[in-house]
Amino acid sequence: MLSLYSQPPEVIKKCLDHPALRCYVHDQYKLPLYEAFKLFIFPGPIIFFIRILSMYLLYSLQFVFQTLVFLGYKDWDKPAPRWRRNASQIVMKHFCRACFFAGGFYWIKYVDHSKDRPKSKNWEDQPRFNWLEDKYPLVGNHCTFIDVLSVCMCLGAPSFMTKNGVTKDVMARFLSKAFRYILVYRKTDTKPKDYSPQQEIINRVNEAYDMKHANDTPYAPLVFPEGTTSSGKQVTRFHRGVFVAGKPIRPFTINYPSQHFSNNYDAVSTIRLAYGILTQFYNKFEMHVYDLYIPNEQERNNPDLYAENVGKFIAGKLNKPYVDQADLRTSDLVCHILVDNKYRPEEIDDEIAKLDQIKSQERQIHNDKIAQSKENTEQPNILLQD
Repeated sequence: MLSLYSQPPEVIKKCLDHPALRCYVHDQYKLPLYEAFKLFIFPGPIIFFIRILSMYLLYSLQFVFQTLVFLGYKDWDKPAPRWRRNASQIVMKHFCRACFFAGGFYWIKYVDHSKDRPKSKNWEDQPRFNWLEDKYPLVGNHCTFIDVLSVCMCLGAPSFMTKNGVTKDVMARFLSKAFRYILVYRKTDTKPKDYSPQQEIINRVNEAYDMKHANDTPYAPLVFPEGTTSSGKQVTRFHRGVFVAGKPIRPFTINYPSQHFSNNYDAVSTIRLAYGILTQFYNKFEMHVYDLYIPNEQERNNPDLYAENVGKFIAGKLNKPYVDQADLRTSDLVCHILVDNKYRPEEIDDEIAKLDQIKSQERQIHNDKIAQSKENTEQPNILLQD
């Protein structure tokens, strides 16, 4: 069997035995002969180039249609008029579906659980999901670099976070304005003064609940609170950004079920994963959308608790464990060990121990905050009893 990693087996095992590091080791890092046949013989390079060319042509055609939808529109800082939003949603949804079909995604399962509510629960006052009208923040697990297109294929066009580098492309720059993407600047020298992605997320969440936009509903902000992708066997730590506002969110789950190939973007190169996805005989995708998650008082007062509980809710729906110790720093360490070969085998234990110590200190601070939040919540009741 071929292996994705050049590190010796004992180093790979060391990562797999660690409760957080194992979340970012590629599930199929050992390449069986069946996968090698698909990669190098059939579907192989010929089908890969046919599929990627077809997807690019569809992406370009979608750009033309979106340009027509927003023809003459200038006020990019405000939510677009309803008719423009609806038209852009329809265009995005169907072109993404065509693009995915061209890429080999022939098995798609989409389930809206808000349309099939248990009669035993009084949820009728909650709005059911409507992909053309929904404005509530979309929050879910993060699997791979095509997740945004996967969500667009089912839900139309959300307003999502992306690196500012995409604006170098003409088509991507236009779409980023049209759908009001939230830009993340990796280099501080290019970031506008006083700009904060987290504050921008909070502003978008508050905007969604602002009644002055009732007639022109803003695009729902799409947030992957994990901040990175993992092996798909677990749901990793949810960060507090979208939860700071303390408003209800619309949870969803996504999954790429496959027996022989993992679509998950963890400790694997982008080119290797993209080539692997586009040389499968066919790919599968599954998405579930749920009723609004309405935070209780403790969650509204403690964004970290709110984030953790939503993460556990989504993990429960996927029937996967929630690993609070795993985050972007853990992912970076695994990539440095297995992909970049940045550390020698004898240095790896020290690097893991350093990160574990930092995480332990942060966890203690997190637990102290939760305990303090509970004390503050219970204090009024104690005063009333006195």
